Parts: sequence; structure tokens; C-alpha cells
Amino acid sequence: MKRFIAFLLSLTLVYSAVSCSGNSSSTLKNISGTAVTDEVPAKIKLENHMTEKERSRVSSGELTVFDHMQDSQKKSSVPDDGVYLELWSEDDWIADIKEYFKDHPEELEGTTIEEFIEKNRSGFNEIHDIFINGRCFEGYRFEPFLGYDGGELRLREPSPYFCCSDGNGGYYYVDEDNNRFSEEEIQEKYDSFYAEERYLTFADFEEFKPYLKKQIERVVRIFASDMDEETIRERIEYEYNDNIAVWEAVIAGNYKTLPVGTAEKFYEEIESSSAATWEIDRRKVEEIAPYVKEYNIYDEQLDTNFVVHVTLPPDFDPQKTYPAYVLTDGVWRFNNSADLRKAMEEGKASEVIIVSIGYDYSIDGTNDEYRIKYFCDRCEDFLTFITDDLMPYLGEKYSIDYGSSTLFGHSLGGTFAHYAVFNSDKYENQPFRNYIIGSPAFWSPGFLPYTKGDEFRHEYGYFDRNDSLDKNLFICGGADEDPVYQEYYGENDSTLEGIQHLMDRLKEYGVTTAESKIYPNSEHYQFIPEMLVEVLEMYYPPQ
Repeated sequence: MKRFIAFLLSLTLVYSAVSCSGNSSSTLKNISGTAVTDEVPAKIKLENHMTEKERSRVSSGELTVFDHMQDSQKKSSVPDDGVYLELWSEDDWIADIKEYFKDHPEELEGTTIEEFIEKNRSGFNEIHDIFINGRCFEGYRFEPFLGYDGGELRLREPSPYFCCSDGNGGYYYVDEDNNRFSEEEIQEKYDSFYAEERYLTFADFEEFKPYLKKQIERVVRIFASDMDEETIRERIEYEYNDNIAVWEAVIAGNYKTLPVGTAEKFYEEIESSSAATWEIDRRKVEEIAPYVKEYNIYDEQLDTNFVVHVTLPPDFDPQKTYPAYVLTDGVWRFNNSADLRKAMEEGKASEVIIVSIGYDYSIDGTNDEYRIKYFCDRCEDFLTFITDDLMPYLGEKYSIDYGSSTLFGHSLGGTFAHYAVFNSDKYENQPFRNYIIGSPAFWSPGFLPYTKGDEFRHEYGYFDRNDSLDKNLFICGGADEDPVYQEYYGENDSTLEGIQHLMDRLKEYGVTTAESKIYPNSEHYQFIPEMLVEVLEMYYPPQ
């Protein structure tokens, strides 16, 4: 959907949800009344099962994730040295509308293209798209227009409601107090708000600035529940400075122009670039970059190249032995390495080696097609790669204490972490003592076909093969996440029901090393950064 048409039809912003954190202050909640074991086993050694081909294709070096992301933006030919505008004539605008409705006639809803154009002609802005320093500009529903000289400013009042993607093709809406509404519930509110045209008037640009900053803060706080307060404030200031720079460039006329079609090409290339999907907080990651080594490790069974980031602790000594804190879904979770390392710097936790497992930059690790492949359909091969190839190989490079190392997975990765612990007995190599099972999506359409009935509800027969479990489990979720994916549950457990039933089964099995926490004020992913630091401090307290 073209950007302008989408605005006219929805009159709102659409923000996509990805994976991140919350700010709960609750204490650990142990549903089963069990306790984490502090028994330390004998030093564990692993045998490396990598093939000759796999060893020959291993490469390592400095962090390159920024290079890949920059490459994906350079392809659009948008320069990175100031403010650039793609300007449209009214004829360009009309041609774009006609092209759009030619493919989507059903969205005219009983009117003609000519009537639609005439009704919305007043909304035409010569500035079709804006870029600042090579980045797509986010105007927070207030974008400048040509001819504005910094004097009196009259703008249409923005809607108080925001449209958010649930990450599964559906949408929900929130107001400024973060109250949530369905598409049906919001329609009446929209009809009421837009029953009359509302405008805001400012004496000049200086008077507009405080209002703009307030709106930016409002939007950032609604959609940045995954950030701590310091990061939120930095994000607000960053976005505000971008907005002021763009407005001032238009007022002064010191912007540069781009050919018609540049923005569309930019968005297509960004969308097709897997590197741009990596969730990176540039400031945080740049701070730890000197302590990160990037490995490219090929697995022959999966015919896949994995990008693995190893973040060393603050006072790393190659002569010492460290546990590994291993995070799947590296496309998101590598971003958490900075906070984990900071906890060590501040003395809140003992030192560990942080390992995040991602896929080659040519693979979109956020796409569930790939996550289903590795976490579900090929979970046995993926577990074999981690157990018999990756962890032994890293043990050759660093002295790793496998007897107290941890593996984490979330959502589909949570179903994999569950699979990993209850199939660990099938391997001679034992690289992990602790497992974090985050929001396991046992109900997922991508997971259920793989499970072959009720295998996962019987922990894959682990307790038929073993009398006890010698692993520590931390099983967690967000208190508000169940409604988000309700349409997928059917007769299956929701996420929180699945967690509770798993804890019930473990109690029946006599497991005394499983602990559970449900994080308040969090949906499916917001709690993750807080939880990862909390568990780091729990499993590896300062010495």
C-alpha cells in the first residue's frame, strides 16, 4: 500500500511489534514451590563432531552487522549528508492514487476515484517523502510543507489513537493511556473524532516546538515499552532533533531533492534486506563492539551458515573458565548483550561469555518461515548443531564451564528450548545446565504439525528414559500476552495455560529445579530484556 494512500485510508500510524523488554518490579514467583539447584557437577568436556567441510568454512572477525545494514541503505542511492526531499507534482499524486485503486477497487467503498481525489485534494503535500542523513524520516504525523516560512502554523489535530501490528498479520489500537481496542471498538471512536475537522494553530515555529516534542514523547513511550527510561529519553531527544532539523531545512530552503520513485525503491530494498531486520540499538552495540567477535559457522546437515556473536565479559582473562549464556534468535537477542554485559560491569552478576545465535545475513531471521524450519521442523538437526558443533567449537576458542552454562529461547524458540532440555539425554555432549523457556508457543500453527500428537505434553518421553532431571529450568511469560494470539489457540492451551500445565507436569514428575515467573504489564515479548538480566543475576550471582 502506498504511503500516502495508507495515511488517507487509516488516518493513523502502524507500528510493527518485534521482540524486546518490560519494566516489571515483581519478585520471582515459584509456582511449583521448587528451588534451583546449586550443586556443581564435575567439569564437563565436549567432543567436537564438526566435519572437515564444516571446519574449513568457519571464519571469524570483528562485528560486521552495521556494515550489512549500511549496505542495504546505500542501495537506495539516498545520500547520508543532510535533508533530502522527494517532491511530487499534483499530477504525480493523482497518477499514484489511480494506480493504487486499479489494484484495490474494493477499497473505494462505493465512491469513484475522481470523488476520492477531490475529497482529499486539500491533503496533497508536494513533499512525498523525507530522508535525513540517509535514514527514512519519521514525522510523527506532523510533516513540513513547502512554502512554510516559520510563521503562523495551522495543522490538523492528530487522532489520539494508534494502530499497532500484533506481529501475526492482525492489528489492535491503543490510546494515549495505552488502553487497548479492537478494530470494531475503534471504528465508533474514529467516526466521532473525525465527525468534524479539528485544527491546531501556533503563532510561529518556536511555539510549535514544545507541542511537537510532547507528541514525540507520547508516541515513543507508547511503542517503546521494551526500553529502559534512559534509552527512552535518548530516543525522544534523537527523534526530536531529527524533526527540528527537517523542519528548519524546509523553512530555510537548504534541502536537496530526489527523483520521483526514489523512496519506493528505498522501501523495497530495505524490505528485501535481511540485514535491516536485525534489531540493533546502535549506541549500545557500538559500546560493546570492541568486545564482540563474529563467527560464521556452517552446518552441513542444515546446509546453513550461522552468524554467531560472542561478547566477552568486562575483565576477560583467557586463562580463566566462564559459563556461556547462549541466546537463540540472535537477530533480536544480540541487542540484549549490552545490557547483560553492563550488569556484569556494575557487579550485579558474575562474568559470563554471552553467545547469540543468528543466521547468515542473507536470511531474514525475523521471518517465521525460517524460525519454524530451525525451531520446529528441523529442531533435531538444530539441537545437534548447537550440542555437537557450535558449543564444542567455542570451547576450543574459550574455556567454557559447560556445567553451569545456559540456553535461552523465546516463543517458537521457547518450544525449541523445551525440546532441547527434554532431548538433552540423547547426547553424550552436555553443554548446558540451565534452560530458559520463554513464552513457549505450543499453540503455534508452525509448531503443532511438527509435534506428532502429544509428544511435547509428555516432554518427549524424557521421564520414560530417566528417573530425574539434572537441569535447572526457568519458565516465563508476559501476564498480558494471551489475548494477542487468541485466534490461534483453538482447543490448545494459550501461552500462559501452557506454562502452568508444564509446571504442573514437572511437579508430578518430581522435578525440584524448575522455576516460573509471569511478568506483569507485559505482552509476548516486552519482558525479555529485564528477564534476561534478572536470570543472569540469579544463576550467576556476584562472587
